[in-house]
Amino acid sequence: MYNELEKLQMDLVRYREAVDHVFTSTLATPRDWQKWLLKISISASQLYVDYLLVVEHMPELEAVASKRGAVDLVQSNNLREQSVRERLRQKLETSPCWTMFRPENPFSELTGLRSLQDYTDKLTLHLPEIYEETFGVEVCVKSFLANHNSSALAQTFIGLQHLGRNHIAFVLQALEWAADEGSWEESLSIPKAF
Repeated sequence: MYNELEKLQMDLVRYREAVDHVFTSTLATPRDWQKWLLKISISASQLYVDYLLVVEHMPELEAVASKRGAVDLVQSNNLREQSVRERLRQKLETSPCWTMFRPENPFSELTGLRSLQDYTDKLTLHLPEIYEETFGVEVCVKSFLANHNSSALAQTFIGLQHLGRNHIAFVLQALEWAADEGSWEESLSIPKAF
């Protein structure tokens, strides 16, 4: 059970590193974008699995939790989140490769993912939100591992639940379709950004 929390800590960091990769690398081809989107999809999915494992092991975790003190909650850094959102939107909207993505798929009507703008909006809403919230969850996990603080455990659960239900569950479809090789046009020339 502690190993899973330590792994969760690493997965929170890995998610941020995966998001940061879009800002530190040149995504020059559709294949580069597919790889990045797949990496984000894997990282987000792993966080969702981590959330479910915490749910599964909550009785065991509560059994070792103490009532000592309260955890200092990490306030969301809205400026950092907004910066990630704006930079991600700019990267998507200015990439010549992104215009080679075909947004239509058999489930477009059902998922509401019909256009490039739908994908851009979904990714730029949820990915930065997850990014920012990983900081708070990480602090709570560290606090619980250090002193078994019941408040830290409760905040870890609430943070993971919010990440899983409110963001990861809503962005996975967009990530999976965008990471699929069949969703991209094969073209010798790269069209201009929209």
